[in-house]
Amino acid sequence: MATLGQLVANSLWFAFDALDNQKTGVVPKSQLKVLTQNVGVLLKVERRVENCIAEYLSCTHLTFDQYLYFLTHEVLAEVDDGSTSYGELKPHHDTLDHTFWLLGRSTLLQRHYPVLSEDSVYQLFRIFCLLADRSITRNSLSQVTLKLVEVREITRHLVTNLGREWDVRDFHQLATVISSFTFPIFLTFLEGRYAQDAEAPALQRAVNEMYRNFVDQVLKHGKVYQRAWWAPIWVKRELEVKPWMLAATSNKTMSAVLGGAQLALSPAATVHNIPDEPGARTCRFTLCLESNKLVQLAATDHRSKSEWLRALDTAIHHSHDTLPYHAILSTSRKQEHAEEEARETAERIRRDSQADIIENTQAELEAEKMARAEAEAAAREEAAARQAEEKRVLELQTLRFQLETLLEEETQAKRDEEIVRNLQARVLREEWERREELERLQEEQRKMLEEETKKRQEFELQQEEKDNQLREAEKRLRKLESERLRLDHELRSAREKIIMSERGKELLEARMKVKERTPPSRTYSLRPVRRERGNIPMRSSSFNTHAARLFKFRSKTDEANDNSNGNSNGNVESN
Repeated sequence: MATLGQLVANSLWFAFDALDNQKTGVVPKSQLKVLTQNVGVLLKVERRVENCIAEYLSCTHLTFDQYLYFLTHEVLAEVDDGSTSYGELKPHHDTLDHTFWLLGRSTLLQRHYPVLSEDSVYQLFRIFCLLADRSITRNSLSQVTLKLVEVREITRHLVTNLGREWDVRDFHQLATVISSFTFPIFLTFLEGRYAQDAEAPALQRAVNEMYRNFVDQVLKHGKVYQRAWWAPIWVKRELEVKPWMLAATSNKTMSAVLGGAQLALSPAATVHNIPDEPGARTCRFTLCLESNKLVQLAATDHRSKSEWLRALDTAIHHSHDTLPYHAILSTSRKQEHAEEEARETAERIRRDSQADIIENTQAELEAEKMARAEAEAAAREEAAARQAEEKRVLELQTLRFQLETLLEEETQAKRDEEIVRNLQARVLREEWERREELERLQEEQRKMLEEETKKRQEFELQQEEKDNQLREAEKRLRKLESERLRLDHELRSAREKIIMSERGKELLEARMKVKERTPPSRTYSLRPVRRERGNIPMRSSSFNTHAARLFKFRSKTDEANDNSNGNSNGNVESN
């Protein structure tokens, strides 16, 4: 099987099981054709893979193993040739797992008392599919289950991330009674025992840390000091180590310091410890990449330095693995668990054989004692009869003592059972009270939300009404402003006309004063004077002509002044 097919097999089983409504172990090709088309679109496969499934085999229904074989060799082989590293396959792995989760989530989220959010359940689903194995049930159907050793590892990480102390004995007391951990049982086990009394934010952060550790393959993340390439200074950065790269939580940070968004790791890369020197920064170490690029780092303390060195060594060692790092660790844990079970089985067989040998030896010794007793009884019949009677009495006393002990133990067992029943009843009563309290709080929150919604609607209506009033006021203000400008223009025109009229009046008065100051003309005698034509005209006619012109000019000036005064007075009154 190709690596990508092996990675998505478990999540694909949940999607296949969601399509199998009758739980017969087979699904029609028509439904699988749509699923295959979606997978081809997600992987950007150019050829139409949905047509190939109609030609695959001659039946109308496919089992899960048949469909997985077809999907692996006809679709997933387009992006995975079996030797591709997991760093290149991870985007496809994440996309396909999310698609299969969306197809089967309706059945996986069904539970009576949900504690975890939907995002946390999806993250646990990814972890479950990464570490689970497929097994065959009693009715010859395949099923995805999680072994006890993997459940213990996931539970230990969850309890540790919640800041609690891990109790392995308490775990075994609860988990050993469960035969197989399917995903609903696994989810119920975590919610019922370890997530019941945890706060939602803390539980979300704990599951996120588990997701980053198991699925995102983050071996180490934290803050370190990094020597810049442009100057001999140390800058504090936040980095994370994955089996195929060293990356920063911010791409801009990595680009500014290292010249790239991330640093790819390969088996040719090496990490070196630098001893502390006087006058230099402590806790230094270097990372030498395949391209002979040297990255100088410094941890905050010696413990953190050891963790960074170990994480980088592990990442370099597993940089070209085709499977996720935690999947490889899971295989190792399962092998160790199988070897431990084999050793325990061999030890139990050895103890049973030794017990059989001891029992046979005891039986032979008992037979020899009985034969010797019979021989002695033949010689001493009376002594044997008396001893037999005493022995019978002793046995009856012993039997009586045993019966009394058993009766007392049974009485104690009944009392213990009654105590357990009372405890169970009290726990059940407390659970019901807690449920009623939660329902009451939910109802109060719903009512408060409705009241808040009504208040917000009223506030929006008031705000809209005020906005309308503001717009009307702005319109009126603009209208008044335009009217004011028009009136100001008319006022300025009237003032200019008044000024012009006053200037004309002053000019006329000045001319009149000039006329008054002019000396009167001389008077001549009326004696006849003989004048010839063509001579100078008479002075009297010239004066009369000048007086007529002056009277005419004054009349026009007075009329103009009266008109201007009338217009200005009208404009002022209108203003």
